[in-house]
Amino acid sequence: MGLTYPRRVRALAALALTGALALGLTGASSPKKKKKEAAPPKVEETVGDLSYIQHAVETKLEGVGLVVGLDNTGVDPPPSPYRTRLLDDMRKAGVENANALLKDPRVSLVIVTLTVHAGATPKDRIDATVELPPASGTKSLAGGYLLSCRLREKMVLGGATREGQESAVVQGAVMTGSLDDPTNLKIGRVLGGGRVKKEVPFQLILNDTRKNFRTAAMVEAVVNQRFPQTEGVDQKGSAVAKTDQYIVLKVPQVYHQNQDRFFRVVKLLQMVDNPTLRASRMASWGRDLLDPSKAGIAALRLEGLGPNAVDVLKNGLGSPNAQVRFFAAEALAYLNDPSGANVLGETVRKTPEFRAYALAALAATDQSAFHMTLRKLMDEPDVEIRYGAFNALRTLAPDDAFLGQVRVMDAPKQDDDDVDRVDSMAVAITKATSKPRKEDPFSLYLVDCEGPPMVHVARTRRCEIVVFGRGQKLLPPVVLGDGPYLLNAADGDQAVQISKIVPSRFGDADAKVEAALELGEVLRRAANLGATYPEIVSILQAAERQKNLPGPLVVDAVPGSSPKYIEAAILGKDATSKKDDALKKTGMDDAKKRRSLLDRLRFWRDK
Repeated sequence: MGLTYPRRVRALAALALTGALALGLTGASSPKKKKKEAAPPKVEETVGDLSYIQHAVETKLEGVGLVVGLDNTGVDPPPSPYRTRLLDDMRKAGVENANALLKDPRVSLVIVTLTVHAGATPKDRIDATVELPPASGTKSLAGGYLLSCRLREKMVLGGATREGQESAVVQGAVMTGSLDDPTNLKIGRVLGGGRVKKEVPFQLILNDTRKNFRTAAMVEAVVNQRFPQTEGVDQKGSAVAKTDQYIVLKVPQVYHQNQDRFFRVVKLLQMVDNPTLRASRMASWGRDLLDPSKAGIAALRLEGLGPNAVDVLKNGLGSPNAQVRFFAAEALAYLNDPSGANVLGETVRKTPEFRAYALAALAATDQSAFHMTLRKLMDEPDVEIRYGAFNALRTLAPDDAFLGQVRVMDAPKQDDDDVDRVDSMAVAITKATSKPRKEDPFSLYLVDCEGPPMVHVARTRRCEIVVFGRGQKLLPPVVLGDGPYLLNAADGDQAVQISKIVPSRFGDADAKVEAALELGEVLRRAANLGATYPEIVSILQAAERQKNLPGPLVVDAVPGSSPKYIEAAILGKDATSKKDDALKKTGMDDAKKRRSLLDRLRFWRDK
């Protein structure tokens, strides 16, 4: 039973009554102010005037994984939170004698990290980084394969580190080194091995002065009217208002390769629209389109009007100014109109500053004119144009016969094509420690195109080899290999001998096959012997050093973005007209810089 204090209670009651009377008197002379409502949008205001898009957001995910298949370079990890976490995961997966397994020199504990950017979907391939803990004694991760590893976000709350929900899974062969430190055997990447479990949406945030449910609903309606989407039998918009300030924004598939363009179009959408205003705007923007200093913004605004603006945009294709022609063709491509295909192809060839954007436009929608343009571009001798066009065509139509994709393995397993299949840790460990792991699948393309021979390999996002020019052959004499795979052919030989040296501890015999010198066949034979993608890349690297390839070996020769595009599209600077020797010299300097960058991307060579 609580104690009471009668005098104190009476005093507090008196004070409360006095306060109530005072408030009543004040309220009689000063009525309560109502919350000021946000002003409705003005006629010329756009979505960008009322809000901003939060797209430069990234999330760091981390997990502890197990790499198997090492050549006795692994070391039993010392006690640490990483070891405790891995042992817990292994026991949950049904792995017996987990502590004893970590002592096996063919395995190693690793830390796996993944950077997930806004807009990522479960279909996207994301590179994961693999590295050893600070106290690890493992000497090398070469030849390793990362078993399925679950990743979570780590957060610091109240001074303590806490883990979020499981957000991604990583699995695949480890390619040692990095672009900055390619010879480091204690770090590596799993190319395209990461998958997020749920889509990470972009956010459209209303400015503080315009924050209210009515405005959020209006912005949602404006975006969805221009960008409706269909999911199954349901039609849903690209925008969903979640609160009075926060709107989820989903990028339509047509803009998946150029998401920044989608953001620019959205920000230029008019908040107030009617037939009269629309007709007036289309006429005004149509005139602006023909002015090189205004063409970039005008094309984006017309694109925001949708298919009704196609005829106006086509007027730009006949302009004598290359920049006007390009911006018109680019907008038409995102409106699913192929009229500007030739202009986009011309831009890829002649205007390096716009090359990446022209290729992205050609890959936006499935039109036969875009297919044909990209195929012709693959005949160009310029490395960046050839692979850029290939990359765009593969994005546009993965099954296009002109890509020349061939099956690598002679007898693939029934479920090899199921990218979602993940072996249980217990089963995978059993396979990996009983004998060497078999093939590591990669994509192989033999492109039957004109132009000089070239081999392209990827070190980001995917395991892929593209041979430009069908029928390329290794040039003997061939003496390749410093690992388990050796290639030999004497001068004048018509075939190459491929050997796999297997340590006796696995109980397997050495393997040896003979293959024709045709490069695609050599790569397939080596893969069928069990060579992984990183090992195949090492073989090609050695072949280039020893002059066994008929053409150059290049890596990740994808055209990059250029600030000159933004200057032209947004600021109105004309990047296509070279009027004097100074501008020409600048263009030559830029070309040298691009070539220097490409040279740096080439594989490191022995000094």
